[in-house]
Amino acid sequence: MTCIPRIGALDIAEAVAERIGSYVDMNFIQFLAVEGDRVRCWYMNSGGDGPTFEIDLHRESSGWLMTLQEHPPGTEQDIEVP
Repeated sequence: MTCIPRIGALDIAEAVAERIGSYVDMNFIQFLAVEGDRVRCWYMNSGGDGPTFEIDLHRESSGWLMTLQEHPPGTEQDIEVP
């Protein structure tokens, strides 16, 4: 995996779109928490019928690493529970 100096919502949407093979609206990407050098986000398709991803952004000395973990459709995040 390659480190990049900056990651934005469009970069995350593009990575998820590559995994699922269709358009991803960046407005469905949720920022959840920052823990040290880790930023945690969540993507759930509108209505929860489509793919769901946990997105971890890790800060390394050379830039940012992004990892995606797919979950079953409709899975709710349990990182930041109101």
